[in-house]
Amino acid sequence: MLAKYPINEHFFSAFPRKSDSRVWKSILRNRHQFRKGIRWKVRDGTNIKFWSDSWYNNRSLTDLMGIDDDAHLDLSLTVVHFILPNKEWDIVKLQGLVTHYCIQAILATPTPSNSILDSICWGLSGSGQFTTKSATWAAHGLELRQSQSWKFSWI
Repeated sequence: MLAKYPINEHFFSAFPRKSDSRVWKSILRNRHQFRKGIRWKVRDGTNIKFWSDSWYNNRSLTDLMGIDDDAHLDLSLTVVHFILPNKEWDIVKLQGLVTHYCIQAILATPTPSNSILDSICWGLSGSGQFTTKSATWAAHGLELRQSQSWKFSWI
């Protein structure tokens, strides 16, 4: 799959071709489901869309703040726009755009002291690795919870 199809930063903008396999076309049709589980790890902040990507608290800022009409937002902003040269969060910029609750959560998100590229992980499993179980639960709108092991008792 990796050799034939663009499973990289262009995955969400790729269009199916006539010559693509049925499996790949099905994956492209359902990629909105994958977006539910993708979580960004903030590093340098250059690749993460500030408003629309899930980069803190497992949701996007538009979702957390209940913003339905994003027409007035600058959707081109990335997280790096809110990180100062000393690698600290720019509180003044944040105060003009997001709620106090969101600012507190953002300040709890660490920024690295050196330039490391942002990365993604699967946020619906504890390991950060994709699982079909967690993807299936997300597709059905269910929350995957850690199940407690069965306790056996002898009567």
